[in-house]
This record gives sequence, structure tokens and C-alpha cells, in this order.
Amino acid sequence: MTADLAARASARLAALAACSAPGPGVTRLPFTPAHRAALAELTAQREAAGLSVRLDAAGTLIGRCEGPPGAPVLLLGSHQDSVREGGAYDGIMGVVLPILALEVLRDAGVALPFAVEVLAFADEEGVRFPTALIGPRALAGTFDPAVLDMEDADGTRLGDALRGFGGDPGAIAGLARDPGAVLGYVETHIEQGPVLEAAGDPLGVVTAICGIERHPVTLTGETGHAGTLPMEMRRDALVGAAALVTEVDRLAGRRRACSARSARSTSPPARSTRCRARCGPRSSCARPRTQCARPPVSRSPPSHRRPQRRRGSRST
Repeated sequence: MTADLAARASARLAALAACSAPGPGVTRLPFTPAHRAALAELTAQREAAGLSVRLDAAGTLIGRCEGPPGAPVLLLGSHQDSVREGGAYDGIMGVVLPILALEVLRDAGVALPFAVEVLAFADEEGVRFPTALIGPRALAGTFDPAVLDMEDADGTRLGDALRGFGGDPGAIAGLARDPGAVLGYVETHIEQGPVLEAAGDPLGVVTAICGIERHPVTLTGETGHAGTLPMEMRRDALVGAAALVTEVDRLAGRRRACSARSARSTSPPARSTRCRARCGPRSSCARPRTQCARPPVSRSPPSHRRPQRRRGSRST
């Protein structure tokens, strides 16, 4: 039975991965044709599981399994959107698995003593608009209406995009849930890290989640002649940046924390990714600290010569 459930989950996730903008990986931004295609697929899955389906004012797709009259509700779910060229399981797995679990319970004749709602939030990644968590904030009663005026790269207002998708920006404030009527919220999510795999554990319970701070730092060096300025007198911005990155990494390791550094990177614009640099000694006193496994792109070795006097010249 476990293998059958895994195959069913895999097939459903593959169908949703196809709801993407063209290109590698999955690119599914909120309030786009790819988003609409994903909601159509999720609606079909939920209806097949016997759930009633609706789209709330914040663009969250909700599938509900009724419980006894007056019973509280357990919220399950995650986000449907992705980063650019993201993975097929990020977020969306936490939407698919609860549907499958409810199907299994229904087929087994299990009647739960509470209601269940499976939520597919529209925007968690904050890729299209410079804000995120619209749906969760609405349910928690912490939504800030000011974000509706934020625009994407094409100048489209968030409020307009939501309204055009079938949402109702003016009704978001009324989505706040009464904590006394909610049993809790459970989100199944791919780990996106190596800890469980390294430990050989199939499942873990999250007890803490990282907080994020981003600080722009500008390092300004001093310009000098490439061939005549000794190394110990140089003030290279990249060398200082390298020391800063190394120190952040050291402090994070000492605190058993996670850190991300970004440099001028190749696309897509991830936080911690690849960067390219060209380097080489430009002074006769330069001493490379490491050896490269690959030959340098170009080389002009320093020349050591004694000054020679020409016939008929005077030394000064």
C-alpha cells in the first residue's frame, strides 16, 4: 500500500509540475496562467477526494472535509507558488499529501471528529511582488492592506492582479479565523536540506525556523597601479569582501546556524549561488597563496632586470 500511495503522490506532483512557465524546473508565480492551471488540477484532486472547493478573497484555494456540527477545524496545506526554476516538491507537496491522506481515511471508512481544510496559498515565495504570505496573514488577522499597492516588475499592482484572478482585496480583512475554532495548522514540506537524509530519518518535526535579515554592505577599495603597487600596500575591495564572507561563515558554523552569502551571481537570482571572478598576480612582488588546478586564463610573468646604462648617458 505504501508503494501505491507513493506512486499516486508522485503522479500528482508531476502533473502539477507541468503547470509552469516555460523553462527548466518549475516557475509558477501567483495570479498567472500557470497558477490558474495548478488550481484547476488541485480542484480536480480535491473534488475526487470528496472535498468542497472554493477560492477565498486572498486567492487561497480551500478544500473542506466537513466534521460534526460545531466541530473545530484542522488546517493543512502549504503554498502553490514557486521560485523561478524551482523544484517540483517545494510547497506543493504540502498541498497534495493532505488530499491523499483524506482519500485514504475516506476509503477506510474513518469519520474524523473535526473538520479539515486543505489550503493552497497563492504567494509564499515573494518572487513576483515584494511581499509574501498574503493568505496566511489574512487567516491570522495580520494582513496589511498597504501591500495591495505594491507592483511587480511590469508595473501591475498586487490588488489588481488578485482581483483579476478572482480574489476580492476589499474582503481580505474578513478572512481572519477565530483561534478558538481552529485546532491547529500542520504543514508538510520537503526538507530542502541534507540533515534527515544524512541521519537516515524519513521524517522530522520542525521545532524552530530561521529568521531572515538582509543587510546591504558596500566595500570600497583604493585604486592603484596594477604593476607597481606592492601587495602589502593594496586595498582591494574583493579581498575585504572575501574576508567578510569567511567570517560570516565561521560565526555561523560556531553557532550551528545557517547563513547565505550573495555575490554578483549568474541567473537565476538565488541568494547563495555561483559567481565568477578572474584573478592573477600583477606585481613583481605578488606571491599567490594557492595553486589553481586549471591553467590561468592569461599570464604575463614579471620581468626582473637590472637597470643598464647606455653608452654616453649619465646616471642620476
